[in-house]
Amino acid sequence: MIDGYLFKYLLRVHLNINYCMRKYIFIILINSLLLSQVSLDNLNQLNNAQLDILKEELKSNKEQEKIETNDIDNEIDIVSIQTPLNNTTEESQYFGYNYFNKEINFFDNIPTPSDFKLGPGDELILSLWGETNLREKFLINKNGMVYFDKIGFVSLANKTIEEAESVLLNELSKIYSTLKEDSQLTKLMLELGKIKSINVYFTGNVHEPGLNLIHPFSDVFSALAQVGGVKNSGSLREVKLIRNGNVIETIDFYSFFSSGLGQFQKVRIIEGDIIHIPSVKKRIFVEGEINQSKFYELLESDSLENVIFYAGGLKPSASNKAVLKNIIPRSSRTSDDNAKSGLLINLNNDKSSKLFNDGASISFLPIADNDSEVTIYGRVTLPGKYPIEKMVESSGNQNIKEKLNLKNVLDLAGGFNDPIFRKSIYDEIVVLRLDENNFYGQEFKINYENSENFELKVNDKIFVYENQDYYRDLTFKIQGEVNKPGTYPLQKGLTISDAIKMSGGLTELGSINSISLTKNVESINEEGQLSSISRLVGNISLDFEVDDQNIIQILPKTNVVRVSGNVYSPGFVAHNQRTMTMSRAIELAGGYKPFSIKNRAYVIRANGEIEKANLFRGRTKRVFPGDAIFVPLDPNPDQFDITTFLADISTTLANIAAILVIADNN
Repeated sequence: MIDGYLFKYLLRVHLNINYCMRKYIFIILINSLLLSQVSLDNLNQLNNAQLDILKEELKSNKEQEKIETNDIDNEIDIVSIQTPLNNTTEESQYFGYNYFNKEINFFDNIPTPSDFKLGPGDELILSLWGETNLREKFLINKNGMVYFDKIGFVSLANKTIEEAESVLLNELSKIYSTLKEDSQLTKLMLELGKIKSINVYFTGNVHEPGLNLIHPFSDVFSALAQVGGVKNSGSLREVKLIRNGNVIETIDFYSFFSSGLGQFQKVRIIEGDIIHIPSVKKRIFVEGEINQSKFYELLESDSLENVIFYAGGLKPSASNKAVLKNIIPRSSRTSDDNAKSGLLINLNNDKSSKLFNDGASISFLPIADNDSEVTIYGRVTLPGKYPIEKMVESSGNQNIKEKLNLKNVLDLAGGFNDPIFRKSIYDEIVVLRLDENNFYGQEFKINYENSENFELKVNDKIFVYENQDYYRDLTFKIQGEVNKPGTYPLQKGLTISDAIKMSGGLTELGSINSISLTKNVESINEEGQLSSISRLVGNISLDFEVDDQNIIQILPKTNVVRVSGNVYSPGFVAHNQRTMTMSRAIELAGGYKPFSIKNRAYVIRANGEIEKANLFRGRTKRVFPGDAIFVPLDPNPDQFDITTFLADISTTLANIAAILVIADNN
């Protein structure tokens, strides 16, 4: 039989379990309903009104009936683990450079390579034993020779040890008869003693540039180790070995560092070689669920698969998603405000080598863990669920958890989806948090500047709102070959294609392939004053987003001729004929106006040269696409101009002649 105390205890446990089950089932249902209305794939399409609705739905959940329990504590304390500071040096953050930070002693127990060539300064040890015993050291002089009594100088320069031994055997047998091959009573052996160092030039990003003395048995790797290695700014992927003015080898050390494979050992350094370390062209930072979080140098041919390989592969906890944060090249930016972009990568589908720009970073995300996630809505590049903890390596090579703050998670989500960086969003970020009853009853408003100090908790909902008033005062200008040039209001996400439609489309002469865009850039002059300059933006397309105060110029087609001056319809005329004369182009421009000085019209060629018309050939002068014709106006039309008179007479005579020819034919 169960006594009264035990019965009361079991009843209390049953009631609390029942309450907890009902409570958490309710929460799951509420969240399911909410998330069914808003898929994670469409979070970035939510406007401010939708964000408000979602926020209020999360906050309006009414509290269920409580079951009073005073004996059992259901609260769970969440303990954050503080990560000790990592004492790693800056150099260790860059992959591969620490390979050269080793002291190497080349002079102990290294066998002489069979193809090593002797030269001035090398020390030789000669040993004779048998009928004659001798052991002496000889130094090869600057002329490549050694001296022996009774023999004189013997040349050993550019010979291998084996070849030098054969030469000495032949020469010494002249004074030691027992050395002859038929007797073999005395034997000879030649060894390499101290050897001279060789002079090698090091240029570029090395710690000790210039001329350095290097061990003659060195390859490129060991040579670099002897001069202190490569600077962090130097390339490890395109090391150049230059000999006699030619690059004889380009070395990529990454294959050696990652797999132990490499061909650099087969190429030995010789006197006068140059080892050049160029600057790094492209480098990205790799972090997250990867075995080696470091900076990695990339070649243009490197794919995402290569990046993962260099970084030691993914951890078992890695998901199939990664967040790429790119830095847009200066030539492609409309302003520095939109210098960064975010992209969510599916590791299973994307093996592209074109994803990475210099300065980019990629973070490999962990497998989803509902117990350690927050959700971001609104104007971020990659809205959705993100972990608020990451594994870091402590000084004792032990993995521990580090909590992320609000700024960390915003960065992880690619930052603000804002081409004008924080100008088109509200600086106030809203965070909804579960209260003690597991309902979203707590609301926090945090400025971005303080987001680094705001600690997130599991299941927090983060809302980033759009400042819809910002675009009302923004404008752009479109001019050139459009039907309605002028200044227009800037709309969010407006492209060059949209701008052309707003301006009535292109004229007949307008070229869809000849579009330029300029922007105003603020800069500080030498006097410290703020000024605005206009700068041309390169690499634009019809999908290029227009920014505030941009000027779009639609240029004419290249197969046109410009006619200006005293004509009825100055402007561009189409050069759609096989040949075109100056007079024909002027005719297409409406013809001469009164008081035109016809014989003084001139052509400005596409290459900048100016050709004047003359009395007889001016009107038959050929023009080409890109040329410009100018017809001047007579400033004194009342005065008699003999040149114009003669030109008119010649035209009249030509017309009469043409009429007579026609009459004769009839």
